[in-house]
Amino acid sequence: MISFFRKIRQNLLSQNRVTRYLVYALGEIFLVVIGILIALQVNNWNENRLERQLEKKYLHGLQRDLNRDIEGLDRMTNNRKDIINSALKVMKMNTPSTLEELREVNDEFLMIHFWYEFTPNNNTFNELTSSGNLSLIRNDTIKDLLMSMEILNAEIVQNRNHMRRDYDHYIYDELANYEWLPLINLDTLGKTNRLIPIEEVSEDRLRNLNREAGEIMNNKVIRNGWILAIANNAYMLDLYKEMRKQNARLQDLIERELQGL
Repeated sequence: MISFFRKIRQNLLSQNRVTRYLVYALGEIFLVVIGILIALQVNNWNENRLERQLEKKYLHGLQRDLNRDIEGLDRMTNNRKDIINSALKVMKMNTPSTLEELREVNDEFLMIHFWYEFTPNNNTFNELTSSGNLSLIRNDTIKDLLMSMEILNAEIVQNRNHMRRDYDHYIYDELANYEWLPLINLDTLGKTNRLIPIEEVSEDRLRNLNREAGEIMNNKVIRNGWILAIANNAYMLDLYKEMRKQNARLQDLIERELQGL
């Protein structure tokens, strides 16, 4: 093809047809430019196609993370409410005098004192930011909401860490002096956590356990810890509520964006 065009140029020059040669040369340049533009257009189209595929992958990843967050939020919301209710209940209870009353106190202690955590799932968001691919998400509202949720995630983690320090100082350090889980069968601890049967608790041991339970319930430091636990868990519930709201909005935006891809 190149030799063909070269022969045409040589014939036009040999025949001294400069005008026709110039027209031909301009046409040849035009064809070259058109070819380059087409190649660029094809390349841009291919790059855009690959970017949209990657954007779709990230959006699906965000959906998975958000769905996991909903499960965790629901679980932790119920747990935080139970902790608040148990703390309020045990602070109004009297020192147990029977095994049944001790078991009731023991159940409330279990609910209050075991530590639970919710860590938001932001794996896809971290990948987007660390790889510099956040710009692939074309919807600015989605990006803004992702940033807003990341700030909320940080606040949840910060408040959780603050609450853990309160637990350590006011509750766990004080509870180290007491047998605060007296009715757990050590043979099943970590498996079924089965309570000790009534017939296995002697009268002397029951008196001692009831006395210790009363000391815990009247320990001013621990009671302050329970008050802080109530306040901190209530604040966490507000954060969870806001996160659930933002989660639902973001899920809706992502779903609509995926429908358009």
